[in-house]
Amino acid sequence: MAEFVQQSIEEMLPELEQMERVGLFIKTETRAILKKRKAFEYKLRRRTKQKEDYLQYIQYEINLLSLVRKRRENTGYSFKRFEIDIAIVQRIHRLFRMVIYRFQDDVKLWLSHIEFSKKRNEKASVSKMFTRMLQVHNRNPGLWVMAAKWELEDNMSAENARNLLQRGLRFNPKSKQLWLEYYRMELLNTDKIRKRRQILGTTVDEGEEAPDAVVEGKIAPMVYRKALDEFPDDVNFHLSFLPICKLFESTKDHMEQIYIDLKQSHDDKEATWDALARRHLSQEQSESMEEEAANAAENKCFGVFVEAVQRLQTEKMWTLYLQACLECLKLRSSEGMVILRIRRCLDTFDQAWTASKLSENMVEEWVEVLTNTGQIAETRQVCKKATSRYSESVRLWNLRLIIAVRCYTGSSNDDDDVFKIFQDSLHSVNVKSSLPLWQLTVEWCLTSKSARLQELFELGCNQCRQIAVPMKEHYLEWTAMNERIEKARDLYKRLSASQPLSVEFFKKCINIENSQPHPKIKRLRLIYEDAVREYGTMDTGLWLDYITLELHHPKGKPGNTGKLHWRAVKMLKGKLTEQFITEYTLLITQYKCE
Repeated sequence: MAEFVQQSIEEMLPELEQMERVGLFIKTETRAILKKRKAFEYKLRRRTKQKEDYLQYIQYEINLLSLVRKRRENTGYSFKRFEIDIAIVQRIHRLFRMVIYRFQDDVKLWLSHIEFSKKRNEKASVSKMFTRMLQVHNRNPGLWVMAAKWELEDNMSAENARNLLQRGLRFNPKSKQLWLEYYRMELLNTDKIRKRRQILGTTVDEGEEAPDAVVEGKIAPMVYRKALDEFPDDVNFHLSFLPICKLFESTKDHMEQIYIDLKQSHDDKEATWDALARRHLSQEQSESMEEEAANAAENKCFGVFVEAVQRLQTEKMWTLYLQACLECLKLRSSEGMVILRIRRCLDTFDQAWTASKLSENMVEEWVEVLTNTGQIAETRQVCKKATSRYSESVRLWNLRLIIAVRCYTGSSNDDDDVFKIFQDSLHSVNVKSSLPLWQLTVEWCLTSKSARLQELFELGCNQCRQIAVPMKEHYLEWTAMNERIEKARDLYKRLSASQPLSVEFFKKCINIENSQPHPKIKRLRLIYEDAVREYGTMDTGLWLDYITLELHHPKGKPGNTGKLHWRAVKMLKGKLTEQFITEYTLLITQYKCE
């Protein structure tokens, strides 16, 4: 091994001598470089090769090359580049080839080598490296796309890019990404040639031998046809050609053919009709379009949607129809157009509801449109119908409650109406998922200062765990803020006597006691004892807070911390014990340092 390392070192000597002779480095620096390289060479001669050793050596040489360039800029010396700079570059390339040969599966190594060559503008090397990489990683469509993109954009070779994508498709015929990129490349190439000829004012570029099929844009439609042959039943793939086609000005005829093919091949798919309708709507997006033209475009669009919902009577088709109506509402226009769009949108909602094809999401949108247009009575009627049809939907019951709360005027009838809706919702929805309804009703009671709030809290505390736990916490907090502290303490005793409970419930009670002018440690200890009895096996924070109370309360007993530590270690399970011991040690250390 040593003789090979020595041979490599001797090959470096002329390069180092030149660095020293021309004044880029002093003798001490060249010795340090030689020593570092020697260490790297020994690492590379190990029996078990490590990827990191190669990468560290490569990075060192790249840094050295950068330093040489800076020294040249400072000294103004620009000669002997072949003997110094090129020698370092060749060494870096050699190291990359060595590590790639041993770790060919690592794509990052290939890409790092390619990136290094790109920065040096070594186009021939980059092209060869892409070719070698794709021989190994021929099942990776992204690499084929990357190579073709470089050939087209940086190497200015459309022919090479086309060959790469065609080879990639032979290996990956089911790659949608490759088909779309091949299609995009052909359109881009055709557009580039046409624009160049338009600028030059000629029909043929000097030195260019572009086939007539490329110039006339016949290749992209052929790619499109071949791609559809591979995925004949995939409507989303078919639609993905449209956004690419819209990027180029000279593809109107081809785009029209895509729409025709869509209707012929996928007339039973909702996405097809959505695309056919929206092609008219997209022409209207410019706010500068005249009102008459905008109205005509919308009529064409919604005419297609009407045909679609007649042929495909599905919830998804109606949803797409309604989404288009809602998008039109967001466009700026005259007052007359706004009224027309609102009327069309509401009529469509009515038709979808009558056809029983209105989803829950669309019901929410319907309510929003009615609310924004000030149709309160219609809004409440829609909410009532929606909760009747989708009786188990928490979202729709919640929406109905929100509308009822907004319409609240303070009268007893309105108060009864809100509570009736709330009670009806509890009989319809799954109790475990009804927490949003409870929270909304509680918030409304707090805001309106309803006399039924306490009754509501009591009812909530007797529900399942998902409802009772947050209701108990909220009930305790509300009592402490609005009643005397004695009532809050009595309520705590009553609520803590029955399950379910939570850590947060005990913490709220502790915070209430600490908020008093003179917190009594006896009461705090009782609450902590209740808390650790329930959750002492799974919560280290409770034990640490209990210990902190004894350490910092004016009437606390620091001597009790040892007993609490012993109890905590006995009760906590698994890794929680180790976590507690660590945090306890830090707490005690901090206390002693105070």
